[in-house]
Amino acid sequence: MNSVLHPLFEGIILGLTMAITLGPALVALLQTSIKHGIKTGIFLALGIFSSDLTLVVCFFLGAGQIVTNPGYHLVLGIFGGTLLTVYGIYSFFKKVSKTEQVEVINEIKVKKKGVIPYYFKGFVLNIANPTLWVFWLTSVLAINATYGGNQKSVAFFFMGTLSVILMTDILKVVLANKIKVMGNPQVTLWMNRIVGLLFMIIGAFIITGSLLEYFKGISLKVP
Repeated sequence: MNSVLHPLFEGIILGLTMAITLGPALVALLQTSIKHGIKTGIFLALGIFSSDLTLVVCFFLGAGQIVTNPGYHLVLGIFGGTLLTVYGIYSFFKKVSKTEQVEVINEIKVKKKGVIPYYFKGFVLNIANPTLWVFWLTSVLAINATYGGNQKSVAFFFMGTLSVILMTDILKVVLANKIKVMGNPQVTLWMNRIVGLLFMIIGAFIITGSLLEYFKGISLKVP
């Protein structure tokens, strides 16, 4: 049971980190739920989730074929962990303009065109972001290396990550009017620092886990 809960909990930490990261998807969720209502916002969130799931599953299936050599585990783990750490440092020290705001649309009465198109809008909006491709590819390869290619552990890790992202996205939709405060530059600055710190911790975890997994494999080979 612990072998399942451990990666699941660590995946939840990454999910929570992603949940408070400011980006195009968050802006779209706020705008859509305020302008068109909670139901429409939820369908947009489901579209965003589906694109994340698609990328993770594709990279996960590919990672099982790529990461087969313990030496690759170490290299990919250190590389992926370093990238996440660098991104964390960038986020932590990123400056925020005093006039920068998360743009949201005030309540406007508009004709609804159905909710299904918003599902596809969320899917396309998210999957068209090249940064997201790099992030998920790096994360899948690095986590796969950290757990020594144990696909069960990797699957539970990303199960925790994606579940938290979906739940928090739906929560953002429901509380859209309340979290407009995130447009405050000072709040944005501290959010960036928290996200940066968390990514640095996750990066350090991946690097450490990869090193431990590598040396553990060497010790098992020594007679």
